[in-house]
Amino acid sequence: MTAREIESTLGCVQDGEGSTMANTSKYQVNLDALIPRADLFERADSVVADTSAIRVSDLEPGVVYDMLRKPDFQRETNSWSPKQVARLIETFSKADIIPSVILWQSGNKIFIVDGAHRLSALVAWIRDDYGNGKLSADFFSGKIPDQQKHLDEETRTLVNNTVGPWIAHKKGGSMLNMKDVQIQWLKSPKAEQAAAAFIRINEGGTVIDPLEARILRAKRSALSIATRIISRGGTGHEYWNHFTDENAKERAPKLGAEIYKLLFSPTLETPIKTMDVPMAGFGYGVGALRVAFDLVGLANDLDVPDSSRSKGKDKDLADDLTGKDTITYLLKVRRSLQLVLSNEKLSLGLHPALYFYSGGGAFQPAALHNAVAWLLSLEKRNKIKKFLRVRRPFENLLLAHPVITKPATHKLGSGDRTRSKMLALFERAVDLLTDDRDQELAWKKLSKQFQYLAIDEAEEKAESKKGSRGKSFSSGAKSAATFVELSSVSRCALCGGLLHKNGKVVDHKDPKASGGSSASVNARWVHPACNSNRQTS
Repeated sequence: MTAREIESTLGCVQDGEGSTMANTSKYQVNLDALIPRADLFERADSVVADTSAIRVSDLEPGVVYDMLRKPDFQRETNSWSPKQVARLIETFSKADIIPSVILWQSGNKIFIVDGAHRLSALVAWIRDDYGNGKLSADFFSGKIPDQQKHLDEETRTLVNNTVGPWIAHKKGGSMLNMKDVQIQWLKSPKAEQAAAAFIRINEGGTVIDPLEARILRAKRSALSIATRIISRGGTGHEYWNHFTDENAKERAPKLGAEIYKLLFSPTLETPIKTMDVPMAGFGYGVGALRVAFDLVGLANDLDVPDSSRSKGKDKDLADDLTGKDTITYLLKVRRSLQLVLSNEKLSLGLHPALYFYSGGGAFQPAALHNAVAWLLSLEKRNKIKKFLRVRRPFENLLLAHPVITKPATHKLGSGDRTRSKMLALFERAVDLLTDDRDQELAWKKLSKQFQYLAIDEAEEKAESKKGSRGKSFSSGAKSAATFVELSSVSRCALCGGLLHKNGKVVDHKDPKASGGSSASVNARWVHPACNSNRQTS
């Protein structure tokens, strides 16, 4: 039986760089903290290693474990579900075969060319850390997403119920202390050959996300670094550590943390029971990486395909050695998001549940990116006030016909391929409502000009009526019940648009400049931009 066949039996692909199971990224355990990274190209003299196995006890803190490294360009070790992690540990404990790990030695460092997930799963068992233990807490500076904490607990429960905690086997003198992992040594003396072997093994015959492969190929470009900084909120592996500009090195993780908070706070919980949803859904896994990548490209007007493009080759992206380009990218992303939803003066405070989520509570990245592009365009053309004048009827139109902001991707396509069509639709809606505030008249004209709208709406209504008799409500159905209440969300006292907790400020009904009091009876909630425009008009 080949290594590939063995791991398919386990439910894991070789090195775990994907999954044979139908996982989504938000259900994958983050083991990234358990084996540190190092520069594969750092030159060092090596003593030829000849051992053919590593004992599981060698994965405790000590000589062998302390030498283990992952290449610094490797993507996060977070491609396995709780069941897959538990299954690998159980398979190992029962003396079943698991594929050999491939290692390469450079000085006092042992790089894992193939097998990072396998070894990380065993280290997680030994250290009792499945994403929320001491190693992970230190690695992520204590900023661990709730979803990562939940997966840590779920994995621990599965492992303890099948194999038992490592500490119990160690104290009980179990023969598991003597079990080992078979290893193969990559004999190549050159780091370039080791790197080529790493990429070849991790792309050949495995399921690797196309976006992660693109980031890997341009690992030191400002686009890749900014994407990784945002998706992990400035925590985890320090992809910015090579920056020669000390100011950039210091600012990068702080900006990443700010942007992450704008995108993913408050934490999204399912089923959705509140309208206070985050701007961009779950802040975890490859979904967060995609959102970040596309925002960096969009906010900085970069000529690169968005994350939905799986084919073709990117243009060569220059390395950002100083860090200055990365900081520029991050600043533009932050400002773009502040325009969408924040408490900054420029913020329009768009309500995510109305603009970026489906009726069933699913976050739709394309809707967010389209809205960012649209608001940046309005700002550039000095048309923000025009939108604010018709915001109430515009949002009433969206409440009545949500397909306007969230079209079916199978008809228009996904990513930036739909953007020009969507921006034209938004512009037309604002123009129609400027001429006549009658939203249903505007809908009739829009659906006649953009004929797919009526078809999509009919399909959506038919789909919403489907359900299984005698069965419990699905998570989506429960979330949809919450979203029905969206029309009752409080509104801005100035423009009439929906208010979200992340994008509202207190305004004086009677202006303070005219002697208005600061008593509660004179206070009201408004969007920051509405408040700013009122003060300057």
